[in-house]
Amino acid sequence: MTKKGKIKTKLQQISDVAWLVQRGEKKLGILNKDVQEKYFYITGKNLLKFEDDSEVANHFGNIKLFDEQINSKYQRDEEFYINGFLIDYPTPFAIEEDDPDYREDLPLYTKIEGNKVYYAAGYYCINFEKGWKQAYGPKLATLEKYGYEGPFRTEMEMRQRLRQLNKIKRNESK
Repeated sequence: MTKKGKIKTKLQQISDVAWLVQRGEKKLGILNKDVQEKYFYITGKNLLKFEDDSEVANHFGNIKLFDEQINSKYQRDEEFYINGFLIDYPTPFAIEEDDPDYREDLPLYTKIEGNKVYYAAGYYCINFEKGWKQAYGPKLATLEKYGYEGPFRTEMEMRQRLRQLNKIKRNESK
C-alpha cells in the first residue's frame, strides 16, 4: 500500500521481454519491451508506447516498478506460457531448443508427451481460401498448409492485423 492507501502497480515477468501488469489481484494488461529497448503496454482497449523504463514507472506511479517485481512464477489457475504466449491447455509439453522439431519462430507444444502433433501457442491469422480467419493455439500442420501471420500475444493485436489482411485480400480479388 502507498501512503494514500492505494495499492501499488507491480510487474510479474512472464518472459524475457514481457510482464503482466497487476494492481493487487487485478490484472491490468501486458507490458512488452521491443528490440530497441522501448516499451509498449497493451490492455483490452489501449496500446501505449513508452521510450524507457522511467516513463513506464511514471505512468504507473511506482518509481520502483522494475525493482519491486512479483517474484513468484506466473502460473495461476493452470495457465501456462511459452515465450510469453498463453497456452489454453491444462498440461502442455513445450518443445525444447534441443528437440529436432524446435522452431525459433513459433512457440510449439504438444498435448501428449512424445507426440508429434504440434500446436502453436498464441493467436494467429490463417490464410484460408475464402479469407483470413483467426485461430488460437492452432495445429502446426494447419499453419503450414494454409499460411499464416503470427503469433500475436493478444487477441486485440491479432484482430487488428486480421482486419488489414482481409481488406488487402478483398482488394486483390476485385
